[in-house]
Formats: sequence, structure tokens, C-alpha cells
Amino acid sequence: MQEMKAEIATKNSKRANLLDHNSLKHILDESVSEIVTSRGYAEDVRMSNVRLFIGTIIIVIALFAQFYKKKFPGNRDFLIGCIVLYPFFSEFV
Repeated sequence: MQEMKAEIATKNSKRANLLDHNSLKHILDESVSEIVTSRGYAEDVRMSNVRLFIGTIIIVIALFAQFYKKKFPGNRDFLIGCIVLYPFFSEFV
């Protein structure tokens, strides 16, 4: 009986650096995800995908602001629009 428990414990054990909070968070998130999915619940990643899409929009806005054709005095209104849109979309991420 003890051998079986030891075998199961070594099979399911995960290692993390105790001084690295990102490593601990990753192990905890992974463990909770495994427990929840093992109980029959499906993992829903729609919100993650929406956040990635909004992040992509933010990057595109920043790239347009950086590499717009006209130089500064000519693109002033465009830059103001990008500056207004950037925090608006960043709020949702």
C-alpha cells in the first residue's frame, strides 16, 4: 500500500523553484487546471483568446503610430487618435 502511494506521488509530483513566484504560480495554475478538468469540467479559453486579440489590436495601433507615413506636424491628429485609443484598449486587457 505504501509503495503504491509513493509511486503515485512520484508520478504526479511537480518541481518548482520556491524562490521564484512565477514558477510557483505556474505550478499552482497547472495543478488547479488538472483537478478541475479531471472532475468533468471543460476548460473555457474564450476570455484568454479575447484578451490576446485586444492585445494584438494594441500592438497594431502602436505600430501605426510609430511608422505612419507623415512626419510629426502632419500626423498630429492621427497620433492623438492613437494615444486616445491605446489606453482605451489597454483597459480591457
